Amino acid sequence: MSDTKAELKRELSAGGRETVSFFTSLKPDQLRTRVYTDGPQWTVRQVFAHLVTIETSMHRLFQNILEGGPGSPEDFDVERFNRTQPRKLDALSMEDLVRRFETVRGNTIRMVEEMTQQDLDRQGRHAFHGPGRLGRFIRWAYEHARIHEDDVRNALSPSDT
Repeated sequence: MSDTKAELKRELSAGGRETVSFFTSLKPDQLRTRVYTDGPQWTVRQVFAHLVTIETSMHRLFQNILEGGPGSPEDFDVERFNRTQPRKLDALSMEDLVRRFETVRGNTIRMVEEMTQQDLDRQGRHAFHGPGRLGRFIRWAYEHARIHEDDVRNALSPSDT
């Protein structure tokens, strides 16, 4: 599948608005609900923090591939990243998390604006997906958020969402 700049920007922008709308619609007690019972055992709020930390780290991946690098190191420990990074944002208010998410998503969109189709077709390695195209890794930013949002919806009782 060939991702275009226009498609990626549109999906990143719409997905970002949907993510913010979803997480800001939740009540404080819902934000404390445990979503995962294995791995890092995140709460809803920590899932949102994860979206901030992972997309921030993806900028380094994108830049590395744009500069001709291999992308993510083969020995990158995704589990360790997921276990440690979101918790670093535990002290932030929800408003601060929203601002950070909006900033990081805006920066992702600006990065895409500066890319050419040739850039989107560059090959590299993603820590989770393995080898692939840069455009595919960028698309993962909004797909990834949707997956976690679905997990949050499943963790909350139907009457809560």
